[in-house]
Amino acid sequence: MKRSVYTIGSLIILLIAAFIFVLVPIFAGGHKQSRLPAFGKYDGTEIRYEQNSDFANYVARYADYYKNNGIEINNSNYYYIFSYAFNTTVSQLAFQKAVKNSGYKVPKTAVNRSLMGYFTDESGNYSSKLYKLAIKDRPSQVEQLRAEIETTLTTQRYAEDSFGGQTAFGKSTLYGLKNSEAETAFITAMGENQKSFDAAVFNMNEYPESEKIAFGKSNAEKFVKYDLSVITVADKSKAASVAKRVSNGEITFTDAVSEYSTKSYSTDSGKINNKYHYQIEKFLTNKEDMVKITSLEPDSVSEPIQTSVGYSIFKADSAAVQPDFKDSAVISTVYNYLTSNEFSVIEEYYTKRAGELAAAAKTGSFAAACTKFNAKKVDVPAFPVNYGDMSVMNKLNTSLEGLSGASTNQAFLKAVNSLKNTGDISEPIVNNRNVVVLKLLKSNVKPSDPIPTEALHNELSNYDTSSAQEALLSSPKLENNLSEVFFKYMMNNN
Repeated sequence: MKRSVYTIGSLIILLIAAFIFVLVPIFAGGHKQSRLPAFGKYDGTEIRYEQNSDFANYVARYADYYKNNGIEINNSNYYYIFSYAFNTTVSQLAFQKAVKNSGYKVPKTAVNRSLMGYFTDESGNYSSKLYKLAIKDRPSQVEQLRAEIETTLTTQRYAEDSFGGQTAFGKSTLYGLKNSEAETAFITAMGENQKSFDAAVFNMNEYPESEKIAFGKSNAEKFVKYDLSVITVADKSKAASVAKRVSNGEITFTDAVSEYSTKSYSTDSGKINNKYHYQIEKFLTNKEDMVKITSLEPDSVSEPIQTSVGYSIFKADSAAVQPDFKDSAVISTVYNYLTSNEFSVIEEYYTKRAGELAAAAKTGSFAAACTKFNAKKVDVPAFPVNYGDMSVMNKLNTSLEGLSGASTNQAFLKAVNSLKNTGDISEPIVNNRNVVVLKLLKSNVKPSDPIPTEALHNELSNYDTSSAQEALLSSPKLENNLSEVFFKYMMNNN
């Protein structure tokens, strides 16, 4: 049975109207105020999540995209949806203002051409009957659609003028930034100059036990363990008063903890949370005051000592425990200290070993040097210097051991570029938690397929658009309150 043409046209209009504000009821029910604060401003224009606002429309569209692609819309994804919508709204505002300042106005004929696509019969042809019925029954929705089309065409005008579009004359696009032939040639040549390597990789997470123990013994004071209780208050006069009362026996230390302490550094009972020397020293305003704590005899109480959140009174509950570097728990504490506070010690150890490996490899076998210094030897297939992994050329295989993140590590890529002759060996390179030494095997290795010119131009255009949005989002014209408003006013109600 043939469907009613009127029903199809009405459904299109109804869907457009319903589509605009699909998420509002999900959030609005829990609000205690009638209007949400603005999510931000761009050049003085507020960005609000309200009926028929551009921001709300974009939220609905991104949500619809998620649903159509089978992506669950949970609390985490809601935030991403709102972020994408906010960024798009900022871009639209900026583009619209730029077009307005230029004096350009979207011709009515252009709006009409776009509008025709919404009123087609079952064969896909424009139907004036559908349009007239929609104007008669739902004129406000048609006008809203017309306004949206005009907004889209205004934004599109700026986007095409700045970054190009599909409109072309022959093989040349009519709008947007043009690609430099010299730039295209440079990138093409860069993609063709591939190099392959052997790599020696030291994993800094494998720091030897003997080195941990040696560091611990050289810095034994840091790992003395104290059994302390502490009272912390906001100001010095209160701390002095509490200390005097405890000293005079007017109140027990335990009761003073309960009555006065903010418990910033302790459990509810007053026992200090962080027991090692280096941990306690961290929250003292004056490091010299540490001796006032370390010299306490069991059951004795310190004078008020200034700390990062106020003033603290310490009580020694028992004698301090000296570190036993045969105890695996103590060794683990030393390693935790190093990774959190002095990772440079570990880095220097491996950089030195990598330097020794490089020196040995220059006069002998690279593989033998890897074995001698206990480094992992990794074969690195040919790749070009491709910072950030442009999609149009080959890439470094960053899944190889020790090379994660190397495609954006400038020191690594400079080392790759500096090795010119077969057999050249690099200096040690720090890459995340690895130290790497490279040996050049082959250079000027040609890729199996040349870089397609059209794909390269599209890649450069994408960089232009992403750079433009990055500039907009860091513009002094933008006030971004997205996170604050979203988590304070929306997530609290879900």
